[in-house]
Amino acid sequence: MPIFDLTSLGYAFGRLAGAVRFASPEIRKVASLATVADAWRAYRRDAGIGDVGPAHQPSTDALSILLTDDPRRDAVVLWLAAHGEPPIADAAEVVVRMVNATRGFEADALALLNAAQDAVAQAAAGGCLTGACGLADVGPNHPLHGLARAAAAVDVLIRAADFAEGAGHETLLPLPSRSIRHYVASEPAGCWALNLVLVARGIVPPVTGLVPRTVFRFDLADAERAAALVDHSNCEALATFMTFERIESALGRGRDSLAGLSRNARARDAWALIVAAGPLRRIQLARALGLSRAGADIQADALARAGLVTLSAGGRIQPTQRQLLVEQYATLEDGPLALATADLDASMADIDRLLGHSRCLVPASGGSDRR
Repeated sequence: MPIFDLTSLGYAFGRLAGAVRFASPEIRKVASLATVADAWRAYRRDAGIGDVGPAHQPSTDALSILLTDDPRRDAVVLWLAAHGEPPIADAAEVVVRMVNATRGFEADALALLNAAQDAVAQAAAGGCLTGACGLADVGPNHPLHGLARAAAAVDVLIRAADFAEGAGHETLLPLPSRSIRHYVASEPAGCWALNLVLVARGIVPPVTGLVPRTVFRFDLADAERAAALVDHSNCEALATFMTFERIESALGRGRDSLAGLSRNARARDAWALIVAAGPLRRIQLARALGLSRAGADIQADALARAGLVTLSAGGRIQPTQRQLLVEQYATLEDGPLALATADLDASMADIDRLLGHSRCLVPASGGSDRR
């Protein structure tokens, strides 16, 4: 007997499935690339921030799949490119080219991924978690069938020590005057591997990070783990649907802003990459579209003139937060130097006021009127 009302959860996953089914080929392609980018963020959440560089400092752009310097990013995209279903594999291949990924997972990480693949491939009806969620009797045509498969995989993997999650603990930090309590989180286990396999296999497309680490905790009751899975997956489904809406809106904005370009212009393709993966560098744009550096500069400049991006130092291309009104610059006040012109005008106005005040202080008999 299910202990949860799965109506809202089924609605969230059903609405997302409908959005995927009726999306245009362009939106599906962009959404696949966005899924790969989100898979990296989910991996970092589940596997921990990692250590980067000799000072063991986390990346400054850790959540950006294109700008992070976390070496694990290469392993994630290379594995998805090699093991993903065609839409995910093709999108991952694009990222592999853009970041020039070369280093894959180590043997211990590959062992976790292999175990997760075996668990997902099993056709078992599930165990305690599946039953506690009320998903044991979900059929293949049900919107929650993918979630049921994920829960069944958890029931298999939780028996393995490498996947079992521990609970954090508090410790006392001694200080000169007193001691303070400090919470120490548990070390990440293998939850990241299951979520990566779910993305690669397209079990619940295009949701990433479907399974929270909480469901692998032995110290929680089945009902608590089930509640964590239901709540977390519902949030992820809603967030993914919002991503679809964002992609559709951003692509429409790009079509309107770039309507004056020729059909052969690559600026639309460049904008689609930015919509999916976020900020990037010009060299990455060149690799993705097969352009020279000069060709990438042309596309970046076209996007900037359209008000879609801003160009920063180091070749960084950053999408704008709002649509800008872009016209032909007829005067200096309307062009790229508008802010500088306004500052100059304000300074000249201050000078005029000071000069006018000084003229008022000069006696009429001895003053002169200079213009």
